[in-house]
Amino acid sequence: MSLLFDRLSGTMAHALDYRLIRSNMVAANLANIDTPGYTPVEIKFDHQLQSFLKGDKPIGLTTTNPHHIPLSDPIEQGDVEFDTYSLPDQKGNSVDIDHESAKLAENQMMYRTLVTAYNKRANFLKHVISEGR
Repeated sequence: MSLLFDRLSGTMAHALDYRLIRSNMVAANLANIDTPGYTPVEIKFDHQLQSFLKGDKPIGLTTTNPHHIPLSDPIEQGDVEFDTYSLPDQKGNSVDIDHESAKLAENQMMYRTLVTAYNKRANFLKHVISEGR
């Protein structure tokens, strides 16, 4: 069973979750392109990913009662930062459509790559389970 739920599967699941969150943030930035005073946001996940790959355990919830159910898979959280790529326009909005579109294209490419790798892994496991038939 450990082959199905190993470290690679967990890492890929976290990476897919991160790509979804980042896509939503970029979409929110693009949706607010005409909002006066809006500063785009970006999610930074590099520090948490590096610590996860080193084997550090993420900080989980503390149970204060032995009858509490522990959280077995704590959710990693990225750091949300303001993305000050461009200067604000006359209305104070600093969303740059080209920069956001490039981030969205990069994120989509990374997401598709992860999905392809995940599917190849699932097909490999199906092949092994069916003994090559």
